[in-house]
Formats: sequence, C-alpha cells, structure tokens
Amino acid sequence: MASVFQKCKTDKKNPNYLCEKTRCGHPWTVRYREPGGRGARQREKTFEKKTDADKFSVRIERDKDVGSYIDPDGAKKQLVRVYKEFIEAGDTVMGSKRNYEYSLNRHIGPYFGGRTIGSIKPADIQGWLKWMTSEAGYAESTTLVRYRVLASVFNYAVNNDYIAKNPCHRVKVKQAKVLRRSKKKIQIPTMDEMTALADNLPDQLQLVVWIMAGAGLRVGEALAISVQQIDFEEGVLSVDRQIVADGKNEAPVTATDRARTKGRHRALCIRHLKWRDSDDGRKIPIGRWLTKKIQEHIDHFGTFRVEEGPNRMVGDYLFSNAGRTNIASPSYMTRWWTAAIKDAGLQRNVKRHWLRHFFASAALSRGVPVHEVAEWLGHTDPRVTYQMYSHVMPDAPERLRVLMDSVFTGVEALELPQEFETTESAE
Repeated sequence: MASVFQKCKTDKKNPNYLCEKTRCGHPWTVRYREPGGRGARQREKTFEKKTDADKFSVRIERDKDVGSYIDPDGAKKQLVRVYKEFIEAGDTVMGSKRNYEYSLNRHIGPYFGGRTIGSIKPADIQGWLKWMTSEAGYAESTTLVRYRVLASVFNYAVNNDYIAKNPCHRVKVKQAKVLRRSKKKIQIPTMDEMTALADNLPDQLQLVVWIMAGAGLRVGEALAISVQQIDFEEGVLSVDRQIVADGKNEAPVTATDRARTKGRHRALCIRHLKWRDSDDGRKIPIGRWLTKKIQEHIDHFGTFRVEEGPNRMVGDYLFSNAGRTNIASPSYMTRWWTAAIKDAGLQRNVKRHWLRHFFASAALSRGVPVHEVAEWLGHTDPRVTYQMYSHVMPDAPERLRVLMDSVFTGVEALELPQEFETTESAE
C-alpha cells in the first residue's frame, strides 16, 4: 500500500527533521511501488498539501488494482526518445530499422521537435498529417505508411505505461480510400521483351530473367538461389532467403573503413526472408523448361560457393559478381538491367518487378487457384493477390455455366468420389 508522510518528521537526513509543528507547511511524500509486487521499483512523489497527497495515493492503488497504472514520468518523455526506444526494442531487420530512422529524422523530429509524448493530442496528429502532404510534399500513400509507424510507436508507449491512450486512434484517416487512389498500374512484359532483355544481359546473368518470370521471384530472392534449393526431379524450387544490403558492418578500423561503412553503405547480406520464421519459406513448382535452363547455366558457369560467416548462409549459389569474388547484389543487377534495356532498344522501360507480374498473371489466367498463386508469391493473404490480378482471372460464372452444360449434356464426363471426409459439418 502507498504511504503518506512528512520527511521532516521521519527522515533524519532531512534538514527539517524533528519538526514539532502539526501544520508546519513542509511537503508531504507519497511512497509506493510500481505494479509487480515486492520486487517492483519503489517510487516517491511530493505534494504541498496532504489532501493532494492522499488523493494521489488512493488513485495509484486503484490504478494498480484495475490494471490502468501509468508511469507518472512516462508522459514526460520526448516523442523522439520513445521513437528511438521503439526502433531498438522491435524485432525487425536492419532494412526496416533504417526506414524507421529515416522517418524519425525527416518526418517526426522536424515537426514535433522536443515535445513530450504525453502532450501530443489527436489534433496534433491531424496537423502532422496535413503538414506531411501540404508542406513536406509527400504523397498520401507515403503519409499513410508513416502514420501507421507512428501509431505503432504510440501503441508501444501505451504498452509500456508511458501514456494511457493512443492519440492516433482518435484521428480519422481514410486508409482504404487513400490506398485505392494510390493504386499503380500493373504492367506485364511480353515474351519478346523478356527475350530481348535476357539476350542483352551478361551471359552469366541471363538466367535471372527466366527465374524471376518462371517462379515469380523478387530480384533479391532470385540472386540468392543456390543449388541446394532446387529439386530437379520433382521440379520444385525452395525459396527461403534473399540478398539485401542491410547487413551489419564489421567494426571499422581505419579512416577508409569508417567512410565506407558510414550511413547507408551497409554490408551485403544473405539472410532469411523478411517477416518469415527462420524455418519458413515457400516451395514453387517450376517447369521442365526452366529446370533445363538452370542446369545449362550450372554446366556452363558452375556455382559460387559461400561458407558460413557474418551476413552469409551456406550454399552453392547460381550467381556472383563479375569477378566471382562475392555474391551478386541487387544494385549490381540494376546496373546491367539498365544497360540491357538501352541496348535492346525497348520501347517500354521494363521493370524487374514486371517479371513477377508475368508469373502471377500467367498462372491466374489459366485457372490456377488464387490461394496457390498467393502462396508461391509469398503473399500472406490471398486477398492481396486477388485484388492485384483479378483483371486476368477467367470469368468464374461463365466457366461454371460451360462446365455444367458440358456435364449435363454428356459432352464431358465428370468423375467425382462418392464420399469423402471433411472437418466441416455437412448441411
């Protein structure tokens, strides 16, 4: 229980100790423990009047009982400081932390300055959103992404008892409307464009085009393919890693080392897929044509061996840099890709991500189930896949009409099991 007392009458170290006056005017102290039992931190707060001290004592004990205790000093922390705490406490990859730091330095610090987290109200959040679009010049979709991160920071503050409520929850943000307006046109490369690109890339990189288009991979995933991930007999490609430039640099020794590792120049890293567990990946079926292409590539160029080490995952990789001294980075691929577009004389500036669109659109246009395609693309929610590629999916009602007409008129024989088991109750 919290105790209320005057140190002038109990604390021998107090300069006013042994004060004999009943109403001496000296401050009153409330001593209490934070939630967590006898091992919790003990705290004190002083008041000029005993009535205020008594009220605080009752409120603290009530808040502890009902689970609504808030750290009295937590609200005094600066938003910038809490944002940094959030970055360090989160279980995120280096790339995400770098993005959070960028937003902190460019969007949070310049607007909120040294304001404490407890002083920020919904109106302040609304003003920040307006500033982001009207003065800072960011697109609504970018503002929405930054708003979601800021809302997570305030959730972190609530969970750590710095504040009682998240001010972002009382701000009206038309997220669905913003996302609809920010939709980008999906473009799909033709076979001629893909062939021209492959022909104008260095020989050892041509396979990248066909792996991305034939398996729906992102460029970092394609460059991280090793022989150990390919089942040539079954025609299955296991995707569980990617190459990114967000690894941890070794401690710099010389001035040159410090300059090279400063800022965004992070170490090239092979790591597990972002947002996935260490034993989680996806298995993608690949056709005989692609497996043959991969085998021809291995026969001609061999593989690049990577051993266990910092920023590395063991394997015999299909791609490396030109000197075969390191793994191939996405930026290395970008240089050759830009040159290939120019050398091929393409009318469209074909992006690498278009190859992924080709894979998804080709599969869905031939009736491959959307949940299967979503799994192969690495989408956690099939609705994302459906929303992106519904324009290429066959008309389901018409397909059903054709099927039923064929079955009932005897044009097509439909063989179905007479019974099967299910976990759902039959109606």
